[in-house]
Amino acid sequence: MFKEELEILDATLNEQTDSYGKVREAIHQLWDINFALDQSLIVAITDVRGNITFANQLFCDISQYSLAELLGQNHRIVNSGYHSHEFFRQLWQTIGQGGVWRGELKNRAKDGSFYWMDTVIVPSLNEQGKPCQYISFRKDITQRKMLEEQLDGLITTMPDLVLFKDGEGRWIKANQSALLFFGLRGVSYHGKTSEQLAAVSLKHGSVLRRFAAMDEEVWRRGKVLHREEEFVLEGGSSRVFELTQVPILHEDGTRGGLTITARDITERKQTDEFLFRAERVSAVGQVASRIAHEIRNPLAAMKWTLHLLKLDHPQGAVQFDALLTELDRVDGIVGELLVLGKPQEAQFKTVNLEEILRVVVLLMNSQARHSQVSLDLDCEAELPPLWGEPNQIKQVLMNLIKNGIEAMPQGGKVTIQAFLSPEHELVIRVSDEGPGVSEEVLQHMGEPFFTTKEKGTGLGLSVCHKIIHDHQGRLKIYAHPHEGTTVDVVMPIGSASEVG
Repeated sequence: MFKEELEILDATLNEQTDSYGKVREAIHQLWDINFALDQSLIVAITDVRGNITFANQLFCDISQYSLAELLGQNHRIVNSGYHSHEFFRQLWQTIGQGGVWRGELKNRAKDGSFYWMDTVIVPSLNEQGKPCQYISFRKDITQRKMLEEQLDGLITTMPDLVLFKDGEGRWIKANQSALLFFGLRGVSYHGKTSEQLAAVSLKHGSVLRRFAAMDEEVWRRGKVLHREEEFVLEGGSSRVFELTQVPILHEDGTRGGLTITARDITERKQTDEFLFRAERVSAVGQVASRIAHEIRNPLAAMKWTLHLLKLDHPQGAVQFDALLTELDRVDGIVGELLVLGKPQEAQFKTVNLEEILRVVVLLMNSQARHSQVSLDLDCEAELPPLWGEPNQIKQVLMNLIKNGIEAMPQGGKVTIQAFLSPEHELVIRVSDEGPGVSEEVLQHMGEPFFTTKEKGTGLGLSVCHKIIHDHQGRLKIYAHPHEGTTVDVVMPIGSASEVG
């Protein structure tokens, strides 16, 4: 009678048993997930006012607070003071509107130590879609952040220029060397392009624009580029940089970012060039010295013979004097060859540069006036003394001024300046208003026997290079067509122990 009803009841009970089993299985899975989260992530739950209603053991361990101390407290209990009010305003705005917030938080433990958390905050929504509580999942990233800070500190203090840009060429990070070089200290550079920063740069805006153009080349090639680039600065000087540009691409090939490092190798290049030049001068000098020795003795005999002939034949005195003048010129060339070929005995001592400059200008004034050239001396007050051989320094300065005068056959002005450089070196700058020279000619100036003068020997600058090198200084030449020539003699200052 009740068979059919019992069968229905039996089937219903079996279905409920299956459902209960599934519920129990789901509960066990939730317990497993909860256990896994509890062992791997820092979990906390707060009410809508931000008061802590739950914290797992890992939260207690890293914050050093007990569960009893945390419950009912606001998260301000672990606030480090590192983040701004605006930072937290945006956080609460996101989760208060039902959104998920992701970010990094710096917190403070009970003992005052700091720790970093990679954080995700998920709101639980009620039937009306409004947050009723917030669940946060955090991971300890303190070690990673410490390494990042150390790396950031290393990059910040590097002498190399270091830049990080996004895929649109906007600056993300720049170290102090880069900001100082480009005159951007105190400038809000984040999110701006090199073109935009060039407009506010206190110096070297043109270099920033070159950087922007080179970025595009890196993107086109899509690979790391290593190269040397020379940049002409606003003051007319130039610096050589060793550049490394690393493009960062997404998996789909789109631009992700760009890392740029630039090392100033100007001094290294100058040293390499000087050593190369010195080796050539030394090799030429050794040969020239042997030739000079072979020439000097017969030259002396020829001059003596001409003097005797002049006495015996006074009617030919004019011709003999012309020949003797030419032989004196040859003797001077032989003397320059000997300077190249062997070290000169020099008595180094403390030298007053201003006194030497005034003597040299006085000696050269006659030749300058004859060529309708004015000499303008501008010597910085109270220059420190240098350690050197006065006569050799005079020889160099007279040679450079003479070159400047001869570069202006129609007249003009030679400016001689002396000043202390930012690197605390003495600089003597000789500038003329002549036609200048091409880049190709400039590269060969100072090489033995290379000259642009009709009657030049090509030894004057070589001798100057050698003398300045013996004084542990440098000779730098700047010239462009139709813009004159400038020669910088850069000398160290100090005593014999400091220089020699």
